[in-house]
Amino acid sequence: MTLVYNLDFINDKSKKSNIKRAISILEQAYYKQIEVSSFFLDPFERRVIGSIAEKNGIKIKFVGANPRAERKIFIANPYYDDIDTSQYIRVMEFEKVEIGHPDILGALIHLGLDRNKIGDISILEEKVEFVLLKEDAAFVKYNLFKVKREPIAIDFKDTNMLDLIEAKYIEKSGFISSLRLDNLIGLMVNSSRKKAKDLISKSLVKVDFQTITDPSYKVSESSPISIRGWGRFIFDGVSGRSKKDNYHVDYRKLI
Repeated sequence: MTLVYNLDFINDKSKKSNIKRAISILEQAYYKQIEVSSFFLDPFERRVIGSIAEKNGIKIKFVGANPRAERKIFIANPYYDDIDTSQYIRVMEFEKVEIGHPDILGALIHLGLDRNKIGDISILEEKVEFVLLKEDAAFVKYNLFKVKREPIAIDFKDTNMLDLIEAKYIEKSGFISSLRLDNLIGLMVNSSRKKAKDLISKSLVKVDFQTITDPSYKVSESSPISIRGWGRFIFDGVSGRSKKDNYHVDYRKLI
């Protein structure tokens, strides 16, 4: 029997390619009945892989060093129900310096790590923490000494649990003529529909972690939206209609 799945609904070509890579790992669990683990997946990718695993009767667990982590790996056919996450991923930490999330991500990628090998990055009040695959953790510890010219000393976090700050949002609302993506983007960045279409056509907009290039794409309620250069948003939904039959929509912007 072959693994049953369908990826035709996925619009983002790079996302589909990444999911196919994850499926190739899942196939090893399916055909050989062995434990396998993956690289890091975002929530959309995990939903797809989780659905495929369920449909094909494969036992699967997702771990990311924190239940609220955005990026997690999967472990298929785990040998034990009580998983020791340190056998798969490691949480790294260093004293906080004046750097941001993009600086840390850029430093790790410059070191030669693929984006899929990097989990969540958490900037706390006194510490910076990030998650890596176990196979890369020691290499990073002994080879990454600076981020954006700031000296750092990386170590393994003893608990191997990632601390995350609760996300804070600014609540906003406005009127749009339809739930097309370009209308929503125009509202969120306070620009013309033409500017919104430009952002979409340049592949700068992601909806539910997929790059969307169709301005007419209909956005579902509760969808996360990221706009490169503008930040992250959540479209909460429609809360009413105007006399001109426009939609009154609520959304939030991540601070």
